[in-house]
Amino acid sequence: MQELFSGHGWRITLEEAALPDGRVKKQVRAHRADAASIIALDDAGAILLLREFRPFYGDYLWMLPSGKVDKETDVHEGAQRELREETGFRAVEIRHLWTANISESLGFANHFFLAHDLIEDPLEPDSDELIEVHHIPEEEALEKVLASPVVHLPSAYALLRYLREKEEI
Repeated sequence: MQELFSGHGWRITLEEAALPDGRVKKQVRAHRADAASIIALDDAGAILLLREFRPFYGDYLWMLPSGKVDKETDVHEGAQRELREETGFRAVEIRHLWTANISESLGFANHFFLAHDLIEDPLEPDSDELIEVHHIPEEEALEKVLASPVVHLPSAYALLRYLREKEEI
């Protein structure tokens, strides 16, 4: 592995990996802290959905509470912190559902959580975020995320999978 860049929470490397037939694949990979996305349900069963201004897109996106787990070593703790920072609620019960990767060239995972029994317990939000919190019925939450001018893929994946599998969860 050859490090090409390291800084601002990112590390870019040139890596090699063996194929089953003995050949070697080379690829540039970007590494950063894992991320957590939270499907948080209020007492009425509505999903806490964020309408967040994303300045590099120049528009508002609908998305689940989400963020990097870069201040903790445990993804559960990171998910709880992101929930508190972005919604003002802490979950009495927060459960890991799935882990997914966006791309082989991106060396970080997205961890998805389900949160219940929410209690007001805000943490100071990040100073560079502009977020509104909305309590939205499940199907409407999915429609809002999918209709965003730029779709937040982790939120879309989480809601689609949750709605498909919620009877088994």
